[in-house]
Amino acid sequence: MGPDGQLGALERAVEGTLAEGALEFDDDEAVLRIEGSLVLTTGWFLSCAAAGVVLLLLGAVLSLTGLRDAATWALAPGAVMVALVLAFLLALRFTPLPALWPELELRFTEQAMVHRRTRVPFGDLRPEHLVWKNGRFFRRLYVRHPSLRKQLAGFFESEERQAEEFQRRLWELISAPDLPGVLTHGSDLTPVQRWIIGAGAPYGAINGFRLDRLGAAPGESAAAADRRTAQELLREPWGAYDLEQLLAAVNWLVQDGHRADFTMDAEIAARPRELQERYAELLREVDALIAADRLEPPFVERLIELVRVRYGDEGAAYAKLVPPLLRDEPGADASEEGGELAQFLHRLFNDRDHAGEELHRLEVLADPDLRTNVGRFLIWDYARALMLYRWGHMVGWLTEEYCWERMLPLALDIQRRYTSWHDMATCYLQGRLLWSGGGGRAQAEYDRLVEHLAGERRSPWNLVPWDLDLTRDWP
Repeated sequence: MGPDGQLGALERAVEGTLAEGALEFDDDEAVLRIEGSLVLTTGWFLSCAAAGVVLLLLGAVLSLTGLRDAATWALAPGAVMVALVLAFLLALRFTPLPALWPELELRFTEQAMVHRRTRVPFGDLRPEHLVWKNGRFFRRLYVRHPSLRKQLAGFFESEERQAEEFQRRLWELISAPDLPGVLTHGSDLTPVQRWIIGAGAPYGAINGFRLDRLGAAPGESAAAADRRTAQELLREPWGAYDLEQLLAAVNWLVQDGHRADFTMDAEIAARPRELQERYAELLREVDALIAADRLEPPFVERLIELVRVRYGDEGAAYAKLVPPLLRDEPGADASEEGGELAQFLHRLFNDRDHAGEELHRLEVLADPDLRTNVGRFLIWDYARALMLYRWGHMVGWLTEEYCWERMLPLALDIQRRYTSWHDMATCYLQGRLLWSGGGGRAQAEYDRLVEHLAGERRSPWNLVPWDLDLTRDWP
């Protein structure tokens, strides 16, 4: 769902609430305008009006009981307060008074929050910058950024559900990839370079990086945000704090990647039901023992049995390697089997989510159609390897020439494995489905992104043909 559809969802989230009157949704320009006058005055003029009405009612009751002097002390200030509120509302409606409080604009095509001369790029915002301030009767959502501190919306306490929905929808818009921006095609990329960027497009666009260049976006602020985000992503989830670790991650993706796990899990999912259940039982048991740090000898026996069942007919050979690998004996991981088993054990011991994700993958691979396609998920690993090269260039570890030279062979391999951009994208989505162990909520976001890349005329997929001759065409 693009910005227009998301703006509509955001607008529906505040229909009938206190915040509705202060928000103006411009779907054509993809802008949310927040009227400063109403935001600033809603609380006090509602309180003033309520107090005035209470005083008028109190004065009426006192007058009916014959206490006319006392009634005057209630009626007079009550009437004044209500009159002031009405006068203020009329001034807001029929005079230039609202111009004294400039609107705050969230410009989604420009990916920026703007107020007067202050401009905060969305890339500089984090979830913790959206802060709630709760009062007795109202909840107010503020943006608290070093460069901008403004109230965004106010809700009655009874509108808690709508308030939370508004915040969720708003952050989705702020954090979503800027598809119109990332697809802008005013750069000087050659056709082959554009093809290479297109091969890694889903992973690049989902993280908000442009698809018309190798490096960071133009403009000092946007470039700084890209470099900062690239640095953060390299560190987490890739664990790459320097060039050596970055290249190690790329080499793993190219040589093995997650597709090795997909193939192994597909083999397990094709076995008889009782063997699958036995493997799942052992995996849960071993994972629970690791989590509880119960690694005494009975644990080793269960781990050996898990490895024996995992590798089927070759299980006995793999099981013999478990003790030397646990003892970290030199050369224990030198063979192909030792290296593969060492990787499995490393993830099992160090990734607390690995066992659960593998069990979910086995459930997904119960689908025989998906299982038969499991050998075609190279793009899931290669697309991310291409993006790692780009991030390495953005943070200054890799030169542009180095990146293009290493990315071109990956692009050639991708082109040989698939028949079209659509075929590649389908396998990428299936790879993501398996990697996540069932897709999760983000799978739909990937689906929408790929659909947009396929239909958007500025997408690399529509600017260069799939069967382009991938030979070097840059100086």
